[in-house]
Amino acid sequence: MALMEWHDVPVLKDEYDSDGESRRERNDYELEKSIEEFEDEPRVQHDEYPDTESDEEEKEADENGEHEHGQRNPKRSEPKRGAGNLFEGYDKDRIAFHCGGKNCNWYVYCSISGKTSKWQVKVYRGKHICDVNGECEMLKVHVIARLFLHKIRDEPEYFMPMKIEELIKSCFRIVVTRAQCQTARNKALKWIRREYEDQFSRLRDYGAEILESNPDSSVDIDCIQNAEGLDVFNRFYVCFDIIRRKWKETCRPIIGVDGTFLKSTISGQLLVALGRDADNAIYPIAWGIVRVENTDNWLWFMNKIKVDLGLEDGDNYILVSDRQKGLISAAKKTLPKIEHRMCVRHIYGNLKAKHGKKPEMKGLVWQLAWSYNEADFRANLEQIKEWDFVVYQDIMKQKPETWCRAFYKIGNYCEDVENNSTESWNSTVSKAREDDCAYA
Repeated sequence: MALMEWHDVPVLKDEYDSDGESRRERNDYELEKSIEEFEDEPRVQHDEYPDTESDEEEKEADENGEHEHGQRNPKRSEPKRGAGNLFEGYDKDRIAFHCGGKNCNWYVYCSISGKTSKWQVKVYRGKHICDVNGECEMLKVHVIARLFLHKIRDEPEYFMPMKIEELIKSCFRIVVTRAQCQTARNKALKWIRREYEDQFSRLRDYGAEILESNPDSSVDIDCIQNAEGLDVFNRFYVCFDIIRRKWKETCRPIIGVDGTFLKSTISGQLLVALGRDADNAIYPIAWGIVRVENTDNWLWFMNKIKVDLGLEDGDNYILVSDRQKGLISAAKKTLPKIEHRMCVRHIYGNLKAKHGKKPEMKGLVWQLAWSYNEADFRANLEQIKEWDFVVYQDIMKQKPETWCRAFYKIGNYCEDVENNSTESWNSTVSKAREDDCAYA
């Protein structure tokens, strides 16, 4: 399965990361830690600096001429110079560093002691006579790419070549060129794309694992073909068999549905369906990943839920959601007889956005939503009309019969007028929404 190019997904204002600045500050703070932990190659024994057993071993090394001058095999122990500002080279039992400054004698040479099989410093000239020039040949393009890989994955538009150059200079006092940073950033983006290609290529394996460990579950991996005739990801749906069976046996006949943005590099939407158990606690039913929240994807998702839960035409069931047009249309087509309630929080949010923050409006709207019967509803509606006629007109446009308790059917054992369960769920999985699709 090849990686698809996602369609542009609009970002809602309320999904804006208000903590963006602090995230960048944390990124700056973590750079030094990242470079300390960076390993260009897997850690092996000769990469670890050993402690000597005793002062006697050091004295013996001095007597054998190994500490200052005495490498026993000069041809083997003289590594090639020029590999970096400080690093000379190593083999399996010896390693050396020198200073790249002009005429500077700083030098260290280590090898494994034959008697102890541990690393010892045999030559060390510790005084620098050069000036710091900010150059480090060891900080090559692939090292910069690995150092900033996670930062670029999280905020690719922030970590541009100029910013990377500035951070390296300010944090490590090392000078790199803008071209190096550009090449390193491109390399990091290439690695990230390969990661996603690998993840999407394993989705069918992931689906097979779900079915093997959870027989009779519902898994749908929907793909489309690109111009090259390759399958690319379109949407993904999961509903575990044990969850849907227990929902039918023990839960209230109410389903809350909502969509929320994924926060990984590849944008998309997570669609969820949640129920309520006998204690009114949140009960996850099914979820799906789609490219964008539209009528077609909601129709696909609602059809999946309809089949898995055996809802038929939706009679005697409740659906709670916001006023997303694609969702409303899909619900009417798939479940024509379901009681579709609108979330009052979203209704009030729309009124607040249009009319501003009026202290009295919130209480009046919620009082109207909680009207116990039609007489209470008419009285509360008249109160709003007398308070502000323009607000009254906008409330009537919102079809209050879909979000006021006075018009709910009797016998469904749920008087909720909001969709707080799905909002709470979306908040709970906020961290997981930052993960990659295949590992979320």
